[in-house]
Amino acid sequence: MKAEQYAQALYDALNESKPEDHEKILDNLVRVLSQNGDLKLYDQIEEHYKRIEAEGKGIKQVEITTAQPHRSKEILEHLNKIVGDKVDVKEKIDEDIIGGVVVRVDDTLIDGSIKNSLKQLRKAISK
Repeated sequence: MKAEQYAQALYDALNESKPEDHEKILDNLVRVLSQNGDLKLYDQIEEHYKRIEAEGKGIKQVEITTAQPHRSKEILEHLNKIVGDKVDVKEKIDEDIIGGVVVRVDDTLIDGSIKNSLKQLRKAISK
């Protein structure tokens, strides 16, 4: 079973049960992971579960990557206007992009980095 399948099963089980049964469900998950030798998938399961839960609540997952930390706040303000107020933002700093910004909203990637611009320019020149 893959991490995403475990996460979906956990999400379904928790949503279909009473809060007082949640601890039993989590204990059962850990037991199944252990029996199947899948305890190593825990971090991936948690990541998938958070995504599934956010989708269920209508929250968009947004990842903002910039070369410097101060730019992401400005970008977040613009994204809130476009996407709406329900966003879960993860900010990353990656000096390798040189400048600009890379934004991922759910499965959509917008690469406005200088690194990508230079790559595209190199492709255009080499044709």
